[in-house]
Amino acid sequence: MRRALASTSTRALLAGAGAAVACARALDRDDGARTSTSDATRDWGGASTLAHLSEDYYARARRFGVASAHFAPMYVVDYRAHRARVRAMGANATEDDVRASRQILWTRVAERFRDCARSLGGIYVKAGQHVCAQPIAPRPFQIVLRELMDDASRRPFEEDRRTFKEETGMDIEEAFAEFDETPFASASMAQVYRAKTLAGEDVAVKIQQRPVAKFLRSDLATIEGYYSLMERLVPGLRFRWLADETRRHMNEEMDFTAEAANALKAQKMLANEFDESELKIPRVHGQLSGKRVLTMEWCDGSRIDDREALERMGIDVPAVAARIQKIFARMTFVHGFVHADPHPGNILVDSSGKIILLDHGVYRSLDDDLRAKWARLWLALMRSDDKALRDATSDLGMDPEMSQFFKLILVVIPARVAEEPLAKRALSADSLTIAEKRAVMKQIMGVKLEDQTRLFETLPRDLLLVLKANNLLRYVNEQLGSPVNRYSVIWKAANEGLANAQAKRALSTSGEIPKPGLLARARARLSDAVAISVLPLQLFFLKGQLAFTIWKVGKAGLGAKAAPVLVHGSQAKASNAAKT
Repeated sequence: MRRALASTSTRALLAGAGAAVACARALDRDDGARTSTSDATRDWGGASTLAHLSEDYYARARRFGVASAHFAPMYVVDYRAHRARVRAMGANATEDDVRASRQILWTRVAERFRDCARSLGGIYVKAGQHVCAQPIAPRPFQIVLRELMDDASRRPFEEDRRTFKEETGMDIEEAFAEFDETPFASASMAQVYRAKTLAGEDVAVKIQQRPVAKFLRSDLATIEGYYSLMERLVPGLRFRWLADETRRHMNEEMDFTAEAANALKAQKMLANEFDESELKIPRVHGQLSGKRVLTMEWCDGSRIDDREALERMGIDVPAVAARIQKIFARMTFVHGFVHADPHPGNILVDSSGKIILLDHGVYRSLDDDLRAKWARLWLALMRSDDKALRDATSDLGMDPEMSQFFKLILVVIPARVAEEPLAKRALSADSLTIAEKRAVMKQIMGVKLEDQTRLFETLPRDLLLVLKANNLLRYVNEQLGSPVNRYSVIWKAANEGLANAQAKRALSTSGEIPKPGLLARARARLSDAVAISVLPLQLFFLKGQLAFTIWKVGKAGLGAKAAPVLVHGSQAKASNAAKT
């Protein structure tokens, strides 16, 4: 045992050293790129250059040291404590006993991650938010790291003034007639100010925080190194693949010119389908923007999930609910260019009922093939065609046995179905043991609880963020009173997108587009119309069945747990009586 522990510790040190080497290499690349750029723009004196480089190296080394001070105890303290607890349980330890110890481990690891993010800010906060949003992250990570969603460290205005000057070549006073130096909003990556252009237009000015770009490569290298370390040392923390996602996500969000291009592309793409009274994507002021600065048209509005505010403004809530579903359905199935970071705070509704879509930093492009496969899967779900659903799951490169999980995560309840409490009932999913959760999943859907994680790990990466958007849209519809049959909206867009993809494929292979007969089209439309109208009722009964089964299994479990106590009590009384 000691040899094994020593071997594991050695591997941990080697992995930590590897993380340090990766970080050092990133620093060298960072400094090399910055120094060559600086040499081309100004003359560096030897002493000042050395001092500047020393200061940068010191700052990066300090950040690496702070991160290591938080990450290293995850193994040295937390994981070893977990193993000690499990050993102390002995051979009679149940799966739920081990799980309870693992929950303690994950909670401590998540708390260290959160504290590290609060100490260093920037990319660490964003990485924590990214982990929190992953449906396969352990529940303690989702709870603890959710606190980072509201963390916003405000940076000095003078830093943002310098950034604006470097990006646009103008002082703020030259560029704007008015500029409020107090940020309207502050986030992990940028601060947003309200200003008025020289032409008198109200605008929002988003300025990237300077430390984020300065330490991006070294911070990413540190995070990736420790993701790799934790995956090797702590079974169950499969975060290594998240490193690639985090790097991709950060690189997209760091370039505000890409966000401006996304906004323009989305605006042009949807302009023929939604007029200016229905959808607004704020116009970007290119001359006042750059890679680290984005100046956009200012738009006022209420959050789309604030039903009371919308009703006070006299908004037609069902119309708004239907329109937001249609916008995202057409983005996903027809155009394949999807806003991949939506939340209620960046979807607003103004006093006229117009939807305002903000924050275009992260989009996902779905090619014709992936879009067609995703459309087939949705159509199979809505038609209750299990064979087609299995085929569509297989086409996505996944085990067809996991196809039933899509019914849960797409149309029934959120992806964390096995972990979320259901409507705060006394007997919720969280109150069940692992064996009881397995029984619920098997009895209702015929699936294994363990397959939930495997589904998310094998799902095409771009579809993970599309799933996030789907959960948001379902949430918004529920907050607005569920005035819309979402599935009729999705059916139309999925059918159109699939037909377009099939027509394009046929045109490229045979040179002509086959057209089904009028009777066949009418029959298919009627069949789908019936399926879609019945689907909400089917889902209602499925949710009821799920809730009832959880209650029944939980109640049986409580009875089984109580029984031994009663028997033990009776035996004790009998024994005392005999002694008497």
